[in-house]
Amino acid sequence: MEEWATKEEIVAARERMEESHPDWRRPAAYGLGVHRDGVTAFARVNQNGNYLPAIVLARVTGHTRGTFSYPMSVEQLETAVEELSPAAACTELDHPNLHHWHEVLDDVRKNGGQIVAVFVGDPSDPPADEHDAALRAALR
Repeated sequence: MEEWATKEEIVAARERMEESHPDWRRPAAYGLGVHRDGVTAFARVNQNGNYLPAIVLARVTGHTRGTFSYPMSVEQLETAVEELSPAAACTELDHPNLHHWHEVLDDVRKNGGQIVAVFVGDPSDPPADEHDAALRAALR
């Protein structure tokens, strides 16, 4: 299995993924949440950074640019975890998104719910839906 043991290797991996994902534009914010019982909750959100997890989610969901929400299956999130896992070899970083994604998988497997990936292309964009509105509320 491939491993990215340094920050430089992580940056290089991110750059390769971004270059190979046509029409990709980095989001202003993004997150992975769970929709359950009419509420979408985000325990972790990202704004203006952490672009390796963003491009991994984008590749799995098919996102390229703009403001959109995507329902994700457990299998899709497992694929995203697998694609991001080589970064864990870099002990200089904490990898909070990878840890969060494992927690989301455990939660949804035990308690059900719909996994949702949300990307905000520009903060001035109107919210795409209730999931996007929940992400923006979590950013505040």
